[in-house]
Amino acid sequence: WDLKGKLLKQPVYNLLGGKVRDRVPAYCSRLYALEDLDALAAEARGYVKQGFRVLKQRFGFSPIDGVEGMNRNVALIRTVREAVGDDIELAADAYMGWDYNYAVEMERRLRPYRLAWLEEPFLPDDLQSYVKLRAKSETLISCGEHEYTKQGFKHLIDIGAADILQPDANRVGGITEMKKICALAEAAGLPVYPHSNEAHNFHVIVS
Repeated sequence: WDLKGKLLKQPVYNLLGGKVRDRVPAYCSRLYALEDLDALAAEARGYVKQGFRVLKQRFGFSPIDGVEGMNRNVALIRTVREAVGDDIELAADAYMGWDYNYAVEMERRLRPYRLAWLEEPFLPDDLQSYVKLRAKSETLISCGEHEYTKQGFKHLIDIGAADILQPDANRVGGITEMKKICALAEAAGLPVYPHSNEAHNFHVIVS
């Protein structure tokens, strides 16, 4: 796609059908778990000051940490929510570290903090846990950065595993496959938030 754009002297988004927006929403994906909650709050306020209206942070604890870990996960989310207020969207990434029962309880405890989405609570092949959690959850569930084909995304859609799809153009084989995944998502009424921040994702989004 890049070579074709250079040969035709066109940005890739024109090859994909043309630009349909001049601005692209972006979220800040940092806020790793810290022992120092004051530092975590200051970091979050700093991103808001830069202009971000959506933040995504990380959970630091998993089932092996027990109830104390649950309480500490909640403290991480509460700290950022209180630091940025109610007008900022806040999401959080479990990075495949939970099991089903733990995720159900964590989602229940986190409802007061109105997460925009809960990302990758389970390993990518544990699709039944995704389906079951989505059925119970009041929080949107996202996944897909570790899925590799359009057939895989069709299966995620067909079984109702996610509210938000997050394909990675590098991992799915490039922009051609990304376009097909986006078409599947559109047909199913699901949003696509491409994983990672490479320039090719911008061209997909802006087109």
